[in-house]
Amino acid sequence: MPNGRPRPGAPSGQGPGSGPAPRYVDYGNPRAYDTSMRPAPGLTAARYAPAPLHPPQQAQPASAWSTQTRRVQEVAQTKAVVPKVSIAAWIIVTVLAIALLLVLGFFFVLFAMGNTGGSGTLIWWPATAFLALVSLLVIAGVMLLADRWDPQPIPLLLIAIFWGAAIATFISFWVNTFVGMIAYDISGSMRTSDIVGAVFSAPLVEETTKGLGLVLLLLVGRRYFNGPLDGLIYGALIGGGFAFTENILYYSSIATEYGAQGVVTLFIMRGVLNIFGHAIYTSMTGVIMGYVVRRWGTLPGVLVIVVALIPGILLHAGWNLGASLMTGGLAMLAQFGVKALLSLCWLILIGILVWDEARLTRVRLGDYANMGWLTHEEVDMLATWKGRREGRRWAAQIGQKPVMKRFIRESADLASVRQRLLADGAAPKAVAQEAALLQRLSLNRQALLQAA
Repeated sequence: MPNGRPRPGAPSGQGPGSGPAPRYVDYGNPRAYDTSMRPAPGLTAARYAPAPLHPPQQAQPASAWSTQTRRVQEVAQTKAVVPKVSIAAWIIVTVLAIALLLVLGFFFVLFAMGNTGGSGTLIWWPATAFLALVSLLVIAGVMLLADRWDPQPIPLLLIAIFWGAAIATFISFWVNTFVGMIAYDISGSMRTSDIVGAVFSAPLVEETTKGLGLVLLLLVGRRYFNGPLDGLIYGALIGGGFAFTENILYYSSIATEYGAQGVVTLFIMRGVLNIFGHAIYTSMTGVIMGYVVRRWGTLPGVLVIVVALIPGILLHAGWNLGASLMTGGLAMLAQFGVKALLSLCWLILIGILVWDEARLTRVRLGDYANMGWLTHEEVDMLATWKGRREGRRWAAQIGQKPVMKRFIRESADLASVRQRLLADGAAPKAVAQEAALLQRLSLNRQALLQAA
């Protein structure tokens, strides 16, 4: 719970036109999100000076929330309002969707040309596509649960999936094929070619092509790519999209040779026991990029991609090496046991990052409360799961649930914009976004007050 211990630099006296200074509350450890220390000068330096935080010109009215008796009944959190993004994001979604159809069509033609079992075996293609889609839906479902605190725009989530399923897969297919041909020409051994492709080429090429999707998302949706959780979500969806197309290729290939039994066996191995493989690898890149973006800004977040790829490449290479060398049931059981442990650690990491995102929201909204834009009771309501549930229940009783949902959503956006202003400096576009969100915050508060 917040306490009354003042922090150095806490506001005192009276703000311009705001009446008595608001009560100051320390919201924990804001230095955990401090952006004052940059990794290096020059390219990584902020383009703009830090954005100061000003008090409101007029004293804000008492919070409708803080004047009511709290409702402590637990209620299910309803679906958050998804923010809008620029038309450019929708254009990219359309282009990538068309690209995905073309890529799937190309691989289908390739499968049909190499298929000697007659037209009857072509029925395996839609069947295997359905199995691959099941795994993708599971990954997407997990990411949507992780994204409930501050939901990302649907177009950006689609860009992540389509990039992985179309662009990353198609480029990786050709580069890996080319590397495999070179390895075979040099060694004369198909076994050596397979190991070189699986352990060296595939991890490096695939993680790089998937990582480029994260760079695209950072540049297109910088307003929403604000931290490690955002990077993990985007990276996991890129990896899930990549696995979708790759699984179709593997399932359809084994179907022509081993039939339904082979498809089911491979689905259990790839689509169930190793379902989070590609999602984990690429999400590690996203976590590192998101951390750097939140702390030091956009350009360092782009440049760190060179280093951020390393954990995913190593994990990917380690898995492929084990799959290439280990034989026998016990070895396979041990390998999937390690992957299950890795998946459990990954899910725990998601929980930690969700908690960290909520804590950051509370710290940044606490800055506004200490300047008089919000009351401290409202910060508790807007920046905790329990407070959000209670706020929605209370707003529903006065017929203002849509206003409360908007209040919560836009407050989370405001906290993200504030962190961006600290990391990138007072960029005019971000400053204008902050001003617009503060105006909407005041309107939402007034609407709730009048209704109460």
